[in-house]
Amino acid sequence: MKLVTYNIRFGLGIDQRTDLGRIAETVRDADIIGLQEVERFWKRSGMSDQPEILGRHLKDFYWVYCPAFDVDASERKGDGTVVNRRRQFGPMLLSRWPIRASRIILLPKLGTVNRLNMDTGGIECVVDTPSGPLRVYSIHLSAVSTRERLLQIDRLLDCHRHAQTNGGAWTGDGLFADAVDAKHLIEQDWSNGETLPPMPKETIVMGDFNSEPESEEYQRMVGTIDPFCGRVGHLDSFVDSWTVANDRSGDSNTWLPDPPDCSPGHGLRLDYCFVDPHLGRKVKHAYVDSAAQGSDHRPYWVELDL
Repeated sequence: MKLVTYNIRFGLGIDQRTDLGRIAETVRDADIIGLQEVERFWKRSGMSDQPEILGRHLKDFYWVYCPAFDVDASERKGDGTVVNRRRQFGPMLLSRWPIRASRIILLPKLGTVNRLNMDTGGIECVVDTPSGPLRVYSIHLSAVSTRERLLQIDRLLDCHRHAQTNGGAWTGDGLFADAVDAKHLIEQDWSNGETLPPMPKETIVMGDFNSEPESEEYQRMVGTIDPFCGRVGHLDSFVDSWTVANDRSGDSNTWLPDPPDCSPGHGLRLDYCFVDPHLGRKVKHAYVDSAAQGSDHRPYWVELDL
């Protein structure tokens, strides 16, 4: 199974061209794709509907979108009618296999004065893979401060740790409820004729964490290094696919500054694919596509033996 996570910066490349077609070609060979900074109805990207455009380019994929940032972009025509549009920005997930259910995760945001700060979020998807259901997240953390990112990671980990307790998009068949309620439940077909959606334990978190390896944020995801046991893969946390891959190649930096010399002037590793400890044993290969030019980030690829 091939995974890729890619912060596409709304398709704006290092060459300062906006081109969603090259984004799609860059990730087309993956089985599951996590994208970040996908937008709808912004002037800078021609008021385009980017999730819909990417979906047209990648017709073999199921997809869901998380409008974590959402403000008005409507207009009133001369005849008084309103064209309702929302200016949106957030992560997206695409899969070769059906996405049985998804949930939007809105992450905490702290108000700022001297730095632009936006609502960010993630999307949790249950993907029906040939190897069984898999829970996959596409996440984008704040670029503003460590304090805010730690709050956001705590929200993410809370969602992960309570996933089994919460269950799938709906739970219970209602067949043993009050007889009248059970009759209405069947007549009104609340399940739409479908089986209960699963909520698997096997979990992958992909995205832009805006933090470097061994930062506080990184350690919150994978744990600190114990002097006796090293870094322990606890069942309620994650391991870094890059560090556990049987084979990894090339430079691990996933972000490069725009030319000529934007701060800090060198590449950083900001994008990750974290997997639960059981899946950590199945990571075969990890690499960064350093040839990609479609964003200031680079796609990070992971291959699992599933």
